[in-house]
Amino acid sequence: MKDGDRLPCGVSVDDLLRQVADGAPAANASHQRVCPHCRAALAELRELWAPVQQLTAEQVQAPRELLQVVMARVRELPRHTWYAVLDTEQGQTRIAARVIAAVARLAAEEVPSVTLALGGGRTAAGLRPEQIAGDSGEAATDVGVAGTHVVVDVQVAVDLHAHIPSLASRARRLVTRRVSEHLGLSVDEVNVTVVDVSEQGRPIP
Repeated sequence: MKDGDRLPCGVSVDDLLRQVADGAPAANASHQRVCPHCRAALAELRELWAPVQQLTAEQVQAPRELLQVVMARVRELPRHTWYAVLDTEQGQTRIAARVIAAVARLAAEEVPSVTLALGGGRTAAGLRPEQIAGDSGEAATDVGVAGTHVVVDVQVAVDLHAHIPSLASRARRLVTRRVSEHLGLSVDEVNVTVVDVSEQGRPIP
């Protein structure tokens, strides 16, 4: 693979493949723990490499054709970091990451007492996305995409006195279900961060 085959975060896909195929340690474990791009790519790579690992466990030489197919799919990952890719006999369907984010946002907003999801630009609490995105200017949401695998990091604001663990769990389930049902993708993680609370539609000072 070329040195330029990197994810949007700058991590080499070749390094992630070594981690999956050879059991190599993560080059930057702390980055990988918080990066949705890395986690989505690892999920896709594990699925792609599974047939090879199964044959290896059986002490059978992996067919050259299988390795060629797997490596061709691996090389495609850096070219589709902003799209999920669904292959069919009739052709290929690509779904933009922003579409995945929109579906996830709408799903999270189905949960009562959740007033902000994925930094969508509006909130019943009156908060602007830039107010909650963080001091470093990081986005209020991030979606990692690799093949058919998706990782969603979502920030939300909730109503005061709501039971936060229950809301987060429900939001996680709904996002997973809606993305799977409507887009046909595998949601490997939905990480929910509660960044603010509101009282009767007003942000709390």
